[in-house]
Amino acid sequence: MAVPVLQLNLAPRPSLWRQRHLALGWIGLGAGLLVLAGAIGFTWRAYHQASRAGRAAVSLTEETRRAAKQEQQLQASLQDMDATREQSRWKLAERILQERSLPWSRLTAELEQCMVPDMRMKGIQRSRSNAQQVVLKVKGEARTRQAEAAFVEALRTTPVFAQVVLEREAERSGGGWDFEISLPTAAVPPPFKARAIKLGPAQPPLPVPPRPAPAAARSQAPPAAIPLPAPPVVRPPVPPPVVNEEAGPRRRRPSRNRPGGTTEPQ
Repeated sequence: MAVPVLQLNLAPRPSLWRQRHLALGWIGLGAGLLVLAGAIGFTWRAYHQASRAGRAAVSLTEETRRAAKQEQQLQASLQDMDATREQSRWKLAERILQERSLPWSRLTAELEQCMVPDMRMKGIQRSRSNAQQVVLKVKGEARTRQAEAAFVEALRTTPVFAQVVLEREAERSGGGWDFEISLPTAAVPPPFKARAIKLGPAQPPLPVPPRPAPAAARSQAPPAAIPLPAPPVVRPPVPPPVVNEEAGPRRRRPSRNRPGGTTEPQ
């Protein structure tokens, strides 16, 4: 009887590493190099940021030292300065700045754009309030109440005037209205914008009441001649035409000598 042959393989089964150990080795080496490069990059970026922050801190420290030194110098100069002597110069400088921001040409141009028909301005005055605000006072007259209201409404829509205050309003004996308006200006006036000026039909000027002459002039002046009325013209009545009832109506023929075609009986 033959002995059976047993095939035994005592070697371990081949693993993935044993089969692909070269490729896996190179992949691991590449991944390690990438991680190392990323670590180096992040380290260099952090070092660069830290270096820049250090330079900024040094510059800020130097600026702080310079600012502190300038502050000490300013404090020393303020202690040595006489405020009563410099106050007039400060007020003059402030007034010059305000005059440049709101010159007369700007104010008159704004008022001209707000003008409406049937009104006129009699006076303009410029002053300053307690808060050093420029205040414009306008005196004017209008033919109608509607013209005055239109002028006030136009002033309210102008941005250079912060407020429109109607201080006085009175009706004139000869017709029309007198008014006074106070216009406080804005602290920071906006840029000038040209608008169309409202024009109305030409009308005669407002009636001005005559001023009474002095007593001496009235006594010396000769009496004015009073014109007498012309006498009425009396025309004679025209006699009616004569009609003969027995002979019947007569025929009339046009006259050759009389103008206008007057007829004469035949």
